[in-house]
Amino acid sequence: MDEMKKFRQCLGKFTTGVTIVTCTASDGERCGITANSFSSVSLEPPLILWNIAKVSRSMQAYLDATHFAVNILSAGQQALSNRFARSEANLFDGVEHLVSADGVPLIPDTLACLECRTAQIHDCGDHYIIIGEVERFHASEAEPLVFSNGSYAALAR
Repeated sequence: MDEMKKFRQCLGKFTTGVTIVTCTASDGERCGITANSFSSVSLEPPLILWNIAKVSRSMQAYLDATHFAVNILSAGQQALSNRFARSEANLFDGVEHLVSADGVPLIPDTLACLECRTAQIHDCGDHYIIIGEVERFHASEAEPLVFSNGSYAALAR
């Protein structure tokens, strides 16, 4: 096994939640991508970050977007996570969603949603780090969708 694959497996030991980050491209295409590379950065001002691979089909849409949303998935949304993990066009076809005041697709019934204005973008290795200033957010009491060791997992209660 090569070192990059070993490194990826090592990183997979860190259990995370699962998000779908959404934006609207300049041509009006609705974009969504499953990401677990999400983190809080600051409470004041309210900042978050996520990472997008430079090989992502929708990378340019996210780099150009003035606004995006981080939809944190609940336990019952595994099928959505799998759908948006694919690198295809028209992923929103047939998917229920709302549209924010900034024109960003929002996924209903998520654990939480953070609507952000793009604040900074950093070129870093084979990814870009996108920092967003949170403008609006909401959260529910649902159970989270959790990812660990390369597969979905349930939280022990």
